[in-house]
Amino acid sequence: MIDRELWAEVWQVLKSNRLRTLLTASGIFWGIFILIIMLGFGNGIQSGVNKSMAGYATNALYMWGQASSQPYQGLPPGRPIQLSNDDTTALLQKIPDIAHLAPRVRLERWRGRSDVVHGNKVTDVEVSGDMPEFRHVLPMDFHYGRFINPLDIKEKRKVVVIGERVHSDLFGESVNPIGRQVQIRQISFTVIGVFKPKRYGSNRERMGSLAFIPISTFQQVFNYGDAIGFYAMIPADGLRSVDVAGQMRQLLMQRHRVAPTDSRAFGDWNSENEFLRIERLFIGIRAFVWTVGLATLLAGVLGVSNIMLIAIRERQREFGIRKSIGATPASVLKMILAETSTLVGVSGILGLFAGLLGLYVVDLITRPITQSVDADVLFDTPTIDLRIAIAAVVALAIASLLATLIPARHAMKIDPVEALRAE
Repeated sequence: MIDRELWAEVWQVLKSNRLRTLLTASGIFWGIFILIIMLGFGNGIQSGVNKSMAGYATNALYMWGQASSQPYQGLPPGRPIQLSNDDTTALLQKIPDIAHLAPRVRLERWRGRSDVVHGNKVTDVEVSGDMPEFRHVLPMDFHYGRFINPLDIKEKRKVVVIGERVHSDLFGESVNPIGRQVQIRQISFTVIGVFKPKRYGSNRERMGSLAFIPISTFQQVFNYGDAIGFYAMIPADGLRSVDVAGQMRQLLMQRHRVAPTDSRAFGDWNSENEFLRIERLFIGIRAFVWTVGLATLLAGVLGVSNIMLIAIRERQREFGIRKSIGATPASVLKMILAETSTLVGVSGILGLFAGLLGLYVVDLITRPITQSVDADVLFDTPTIDLRIAIAAVVALAIASLLATLIPARHAMKIDPVEALRAE
């Protein structure tokens, strides 16, 4: 049953000390509000970064040959390491931990450009020879056509897949270019696809300027022989790319007669390490947010405890009169805890709703940008788990009640005679 007299009395006490009530409630309110806002923004930033990376393989490894730095088996240092098609075959045969291996080679730019021509239109393009497996490294969507397939590789077809900007510059955005001819170094290629990466990240201009042709065709028409520029690799499920990288390096060292201790002969870049660094960064951000938020809430709890201690001292005569006419220590404790729970509960709930409202307003303002498919912003909808928010308010209320027990116990022990005499 609801004790109406008790809650009416609690309301009267809080109302009669408006300034003190307002200052205490504001501390609780701002503590919850700041925690909700910080958690929401932290989740929004993390979600935005993850969203911007969604179109990239998070465990891709890139490896290329450099030059030996140590003499080995009669060979001098400084020997350039040139990867080849035979290396690709050996890697696929001897390292089963490789799920997808994409050997790549890029067309060298002449005078800083690598032009692709259609009719009287020309645009600068980054041309590379690739395998169908590269789609696992760079997931793509297609406006028109398709990507390179195994038959293109086998028959060394003169076909090309172009990016959005290349398509727009040479044909116009509304024109279907499939089956049309473009010239690369005065060699004609048939357009078979116009691709768009699933996510651009910060490389929108570069991604739209890419052109892919079958690696077998590339090596033949541009006189690259069987040379490979570098490898892009995705490990098998459950494996880390850094572990497979060691196997690849060891096999390539054996094939190219490189000293096992030569760390400079092959270069590599592991996207998995970069993503792990980002994950650790967000762990640190979450720890910081919770540290600041909990410190703010702790300050609110201590504020409640101090205010209630002052209030009890001011009401010492009142408690003495209550006990002199029969009030039990339990009833005094009950009234003090009711005041605390009302103060903390109301201000905490208001802080919770104000924080959620603030996140909603931010979402409304930023939604046109964050919800854009091609947005390059590292921020997404600020969200928070409502269960965590409610748990924070409940924990604050419990902590405040526990902190209030110290001054409340003092009120329970007040001697009526001594209280009236002191007054």
